[in-house]
Amino acid sequence: MSKNPCLSNQNVTIYTDLLHDIEIYGYRYIILTICIFGTVCNILNLCVLLQRRLKESPYTYLTGLAIADMLTLISISPFSIVRGDYIRNEKILDILTRFESAYYMPLANYFGQVSIMITLALTIERYLFTTYPLHTRSFCKPRYARITIIIILFICALLSFPRFLFETTRNIIGPIGSLNTTICSTYPFIIKYSSINLTHIGQCFCIVSYPRQKFLPYRNIYYITMFILNQIFPALILLFLNLKLIQRVQQSNRYTLNELVARQHNPVISTTPTIHPIKQRRLRDEHRLTKTLVAVVVVFLICNTFTIVSYPNFVRTITEKTYPNYIFVGFRIQKLITNIMLLLNYSINFFFYCAFNQKFLDTLKLTFRHRLCLYFHEQNESMMARRTLFNSTTSSATSSYHVQSKIHHSSKHLSNYEDELQRSKQQRL
Repeated sequence: MSKNPCLSNQNVTIYTDLLHDIEIYGYRYIILTICIFGTVCNILNLCVLLQRRLKESPYTYLTGLAIADMLTLISISPFSIVRGDYIRNEKILDILTRFESAYYMPLANYFGQVSIMITLALTIERYLFTTYPLHTRSFCKPRYARITIIIILFICALLSFPRFLFETTRNIIGPIGSLNTTICSTYPFIIKYSSINLTHIGQCFCIVSYPRQKFLPYRNIYYITMFILNQIFPALILLFLNLKLIQRVQQSNRYTLNELVARQHNPVISTTPTIHPIKQRRLRDEHRLTKTLVAVVVVFLICNTFTIVSYPNFVRTITEKTYPNYIFVGFRIQKLITNIMLLLNYSINFFFYCAFNQKFLDTLKLTFRHRLCLYFHEQNESMMARRTLFNSTTSSATSSYHVQSKIHHSSKHLSNYEDELQRSKQQRL
C-alpha cells in the first residue's frame, strides 16, 4: 500500500503504512470476526443455560454474564467498522463516529462493567459456598442471584451515565500536507466525492474525538475512579478469591484420588459407599462448576492485565520523556492487542463450560438433540401431510373421472335410445 499523502508531513510517516495495514487487519477482520464469533457462542450459552435442568444460582449468574458479554460484543461491532477504514465518505463517517462516541462505546463500557461485576458476584458466592456451606446455602438460590444481577444493572447504569456526556467529535478538513493527523481518531483520507461542499474535494479529512469543555474538570477524576473500581479492585479481589478456589479444587482432587486408592486396596469400601449417590453427584457438579469459574476468572485476569497496562494516562506518563512518539505509534498496536484480548474474554466462555462442566455439556447435547429430533419430526409430519394431500387429490380425481365416465356412458345410452325411438316412429308412419 502506498503512503497516504495526508501524512506526508509527519515525522512518523515511516511507520504509517505498516501501522495502517496492521490496524486494518486488526479492526476490519480480527475484531469484527471475534465479535460475530463471540455473539454466536453466547447465543449457544443462552440456549443451554435457560434450560430448566440448569436452575441453580451459579447458572443464573452465568446467564446474566452471557447476556452482558453478548451485548458488549454487539456494541463494539460498529467500532470495528469505523476504525477499519471501510468508509471514505465524510458525511457517513461523521454520522457513524458521532453515534460511536455518543452511544456505542458508552454502552459497550456499561455492559463490560456489568460483566465484570457479575463475575465478581459469582466468585464471591462460590467462595462463600465452598467455605461456609451451612451458613450460605439458604442465600445461594436463583432468586437472590436475580436480585443481585438487577442491583448490578442499576448501579452500573448510574456509574456509566457520565460516559454518554463527556465525549464529542468534530471534523478536520485541510489541504494535503498541512493536516495535523496526530490528533485524528479515524484514519485520514482524501475526499474524492462530497455531497456537503464541493470545495472539500481533494482535501484531507479525519475526525477528532475530544471532551466537552463543561465536563472537562470532572472527566479525569471520573475516569481514574472508574479505572480503580472497574479494573484494579475487581482484579485484586478476583485474584485472592481465585487462589482460594484453586486450593479448594486441589483439596477436592486429592480427596477423590485418596478415596479411589483406598477403594482399590479395600474392596469392601467400594461396595459400601460412604456418601449417598445423589449427594455425591451434586458434590461432583459443584466441583466442576468451581473449576469452570476458576478458568473464567483466570482468563479475565490475563485480559484485565492488558487493560491495566494500556491505560492511556499511565502509558503517556511512562513514555513521554523517553519515547515521545510512542503514544502515536506503538500505543496504537498495544491498544489493538488490548481490544482483541478483551473481546476474546467476552467470547470464549462457552468452551470453558464445555471443557470443565459435564452438566452443561450434557444439557447442550440434550438440547440440540431434542431440537434436531423435533425438526426432523416436523419435516416428517409435513411430508406425510403433503403425501396425504396428494393421495386425497389423486383419489378425488379418480372418483371424478369415474363419475364423468358414468355420466358419459349414460348420456350415450340415452342418445342411442332416442335414436331408436325416432326410427320406430318413422317406420310406423
